Formats: sequence, structure tokens, C-alpha cells
Amino acid sequence: MTKNRFIDGLAMLGLVAVLGGCGGSQAYRQGQALLAQGKEQQGLAKLNEATVLDPANPEYRIAYASRRNAIVNRLIANAEAERRDEHAANADILYRRVLEVDGSNVMARQGLETLAVQRRHRQVVSEAQALFANGTPGDLPAVLEMLRPVLSEDPAQKGALALKQRVDALRASTQRPEAKLAVAHQKPITLEFRDMPLKLVFDAIAQASGLNFFFDSDVRQDQRITVLAKNTSIDDAIHLLLTTNQLRQKVLNGNSLLIYPSLPQKIKDYQPMVVRSFFLANVDAKTAANAIKTIVKTQDIVVDERLGTIVIRDTPEAVRMAERIVALQDMSDPEVMLEVEVMEIQRSRLLELGVKWPSQLSLAPSAAADSASLTLAELRRVNSSTLLATVGPTIINARKEDQDGSVLANPRIRVRNKEKAKIMIGDRVPAITTTSTSLSVTESVNYLDVGLKLEVEPTIYLDDEVAIKVNLEVSNIVRQLVSKSGTTSYQIGSRSASTVLRLKNGETEILAGLISDEDRSTANKVPGIGELPIVGRLFGSKNDDSQRSEILLSITPRVVRSLRRPDLMSAEFEAGTDSSMGARPLTLSTPVVPTAHPAAPPAPLPMVPPTPIPVAPAGAPTLAAPAPSASDSTQ
Repeated sequence: MTKNRFIDGLAMLGLVAVLGGCGGSQAYRQGQALLAQGKEQQGLAKLNEATVLDPANPEYRIAYASRRNAIVNRLIANAEAERRDEHAANADILYRRVLEVDGSNVMARQGLETLAVQRRHRQVVSEAQALFANGTPGDLPAVLEMLRPVLSEDPAQKGALALKQRVDALRASTQRPEAKLAVAHQKPITLEFRDMPLKLVFDAIAQASGLNFFFDSDVRQDQRITVLAKNTSIDDAIHLLLTTNQLRQKVLNGNSLLIYPSLPQKIKDYQPMVVRSFFLANVDAKTAANAIKTIVKTQDIVVDERLGTIVIRDTPEAVRMAERIVALQDMSDPEVMLEVEVMEIQRSRLLELGVKWPSQLSLAPSAAADSASLTLAELRRVNSSTLLATVGPTIINARKEDQDGSVLANPRIRVRNKEKAKIMIGDRVPAITTTSTSLSVTESVNYLDVGLKLEVEPTIYLDDEVAIKVNLEVSNIVRQLVSKSGTTSYQIGSRSASTVLRLKNGETEILAGLISDEDRSTANKVPGIGELPIVGRLFGSKNDDSQRSEILLSITPRVVRSLRRPDLMSAEFEAGTDSSMGARPLTLSTPVVPTAHPAAPPAPLPMVPPTPIPVAPAGAPTLAAPAPSASDSTQ
């Protein structure tokens, strides 16, 4: 009974296997048919069904995997192209189709994340463009701050780059330093102070502008200064006042300043520090780090060559300058596609005509056939019956050969700027070298490159011209040599040329003149009669052999990625002073006074009791100290 149940189970398993195999075959055929009709998703689903029904069939698994990979790769390529063309909606659809086919595809998930980042970048750029269009010149720093994270994450973002260039151009044309205080404190003011204490000057500015000043304990507030400035902004006046008295400021908010001495320790105490990471795409990390150290004087810098990153710690001004330096250096290397044509034209002419008569007659006694030597008695019996004669064959030559051929190599190779590229078309011929010692004999094999060898090294210039250093060598085996010990060596014939040429993009240059011309004439004649003019042709044979080969090299550069010349706004920028990196230039701007709502003249401000110092009305307040008296002048 148990045995019957076991047999029934085996039969059932066999039936299931047969039905599964039949179902898998049917699903496989249906899947192939659907794929041929262009119904990719349905076809892949059927192929997957075939692998499930018949998991042991390798043909089904290979077909399903290969077709799925082909479809995924095509969709990914199309999605990347749509994303580069800024067609975000189409790219999103294609990435999601990839996930429908292969739910664990990493490239599709990364593509969707990149699209999300690009949408966020476009939103930020749009807001920055609105602020730039509707704002005032004082909003330019805010526009740049909005663009900084976008360009940090995507240095090639077109909208951000274009807007940054417009902002830089506007700032350069107006030549206005970066505003740090509120726009209301950019109004014009006139200062006239002669030999007055520093604190009184700041008190007067505070009362006229509404600014709050906080002084470090080491600031000499009793220091006497002289300031004569007419019709300048409060911000510029404060900057000039601080710079000429070895002081610095720290903006606390829109109307509050901290004044401290320009001493190394005080600068370390009050100046904020920023940590910035640079992820480099093209330039070498060490090269960029050396540029930052040399120009920005940054001391705290870490270079990670494995990831191509640089981390620096410095002041915000120094970090901004480092960003501009890295942006200038982190540019993709130019590349060029070299289209090379090498042609070897061969021509061979052979003419062999005449009669080649026997050149020798050999006589030998018949007894010599059995023995290498003869006795004197045998030699005496030699006659015409016992003498063997050997005569060479008579050959009539009438042959002419003409051979014309050409060997063409048409390689195309893409080369990066100032990098070497090699092209080798030919064979590697083994050359055996024997080394003998007192104990043994050893053989070593060296391989010789025989054929066409081309080395190029391009240098791409800004005007789309390419200088190419070319080394061309064409070699062939002339003949094979065998030594007494049986070692085989080869005689190699070689023709080479080296030159440096400069071509425009798409210009073709042809190098020719590597010619090998050989003419040989061999005559085999019967002495005397073979020298006769006409009859001599019947008593001699002549062989004329002419071989000629010429090598032509044609090279055409096509610039794939050129070197972009940076605009002047990016190539030239303010760098501060030698002692203060990124400091504002010591300039005074002439502010524009609004005429629609002129400022009312403020009340007189007492500066040096009991003499008041009035503020000039008509929109340009003037803080004037009284002229020094004779007693004041002698102090």
C-alpha cells in the first residue's frame, strides 16, 4: 500500500513538472512575440512567468535578464538625455518606467533624487531672480547668498551661473562695496571733526544715524582724530574711520556695530570662522589646495585625494575667495578626437626573360657511387663507359609580375589635453635570446612590435587650435636569420617620422614622403656569346625586380570639449589688502539722495559743550565740529 502511494506521488510530481515545462514554453513564446510587437512590459511579464513556471531552464532566465537589462539601459539613457535638456517631466516618467521594470534599480532612484534637487534649485534661482529684478542694489549680497548653496551643489546650474554673472557685472559697474548695514544707513552725511576724541565722533554719528556702537575694552576712546568727509554714506564714513585708526567692526545686526582693535588676538576673538568643503570634479585636490594656500593664505586645510575633496577653515571672506579660486580651477580638461588615416602604397614589378643554360658540368667515375675514394688501378681504367656526367637543367624563363596594393588603417582615438595616446597595428614577433653559462643554457623570449606604431600628444588651445606631437613608425620583417646554434632572429626594416604641427579644429594635414624604392637587375649569361646584342638573349637570362612603397599619414583633430575662457568678472575680483584678506576696498561712494521724501533736518546735537554742532538740512545732514581755536591748535 505504501509502495503504491509512493509511486502515485512520483507520477504526480512528474505530471506537474511536465505541465510546468509546457506552461513555461508557452509563456516564453508569448513573451518573445509581445517583445517583437514592441509591447515591452507585457513581454517581460511573460518571460518572467516562464522563469517562474520552469525555474530550471537557463534559456528562460538568460532571455529574461538580457531583455530586461537592454530595456532598462535604453530607458536610463533616454531619461538622462531628457534631464540634461531640462525636460524634467519626461525624465521623471522614464525613471518611473525603469522602476516598474526593475524596482531595485539604483540609477533610476538616483535620477529621481537628482530631479528633486534640480527642481529645488530652479525654485531658489527663480526667487533670486525675482529679488534681483524687484530689489535694490543693497539686495545684491542677498541674491548671491541665495545662489551660493545652488552653485555649491551644482556648479554647472545654468540659471544660477547666468544670474551670478549679472550680479557680478552690476556690482563691478557701480563699484559699490558690499553693504553690511541696513539700507536706511546708506544716506549721505558730511563729517567735519578736527582733533576731536574718537568717542565723541562715534557719539555724533550714533545720534545722527541711529546706530548703536559697542566698544571693546582695549579701544582707546580718548584718541584724538581729524575727519573731513563731505556727502558720503554713513557706512563708508565708518569704514574709513575704522581703517585709518587701526580698528575693525563686527556687524551685530542691522543697526549695531562692535568696534575692536585691529590686533591679531582681537581678530581671533571676534572674527567668525567658517568650515567649507569642496568636492572637486576635475582639478587635482593637491593642485587646488596649493592654490588656496598660496593666494588665500589658509592654514587649516585638509586634502582627501581618495574622494577628491578639500576642507578648509577660515574667515567667511577667505572662504568666499577660495570658492572663486576653486571655480576657476575646477574646469573639465579639453579633449580632442583624432581621426587618423595611414596608407601604405606598395608597387612591385618583376620581369624575368631568357634562357638559363647549365652553369656547370660534373664528372665522376662510376665506382665512386659505391665508395668515396678510388684506387690508382681503378683510376687508370676510367673511360667514357665508366665516367658519369652530371649536367644542370636548362630553364627557359618568360615571366612578368605586377603587384599593386595598399594597406589602410583608419583609427579614431579620443585624447585628453596633454596626454599621450598610442596606436599599434601589427604583430608581436618573438625573438629568442640564448644565454650560456658554465652550468646551463637558458633561453628567453622577447617580443618585437612589427607593423604600424603611432604616438600622438595633443595640446588644445583656447582658440580651438590643436598642437599635435606625432611619432610615426612603420616596420616590417625583411628576412629571417638562423644562427649556427639554431636560434632564430629577424632583420627588421623601419621607417619613422617625428614632427610637431598645429592645426585648427577640423583641419586636415597630410604627411608624405616616407618612400622605400628598390631596383635590382640580375643577369645570368653564357660567357662571350651571351654578350652579343640579339643572339645573346638566347644564351642568357635577365631578372629585373623593382619594388616601391610609400607611406601617407592624414590626421584631422576635432575638438570634443574645448577650454572655456572665464569672463572678466570671474577672473578678476577684489582680494582685500596684504594684511587683511577679503577686506573692503578703502573707497567712498556718493550716495543718491531720494527727492520724493526729503529727510527733515534733525535737531542740533551737542558735541562739545556748550557749543552745539548742527546737522545740515536739505537731505544731507552735516555734523560739523567748530574750527579749532589758537589754544586748540597748540595742544
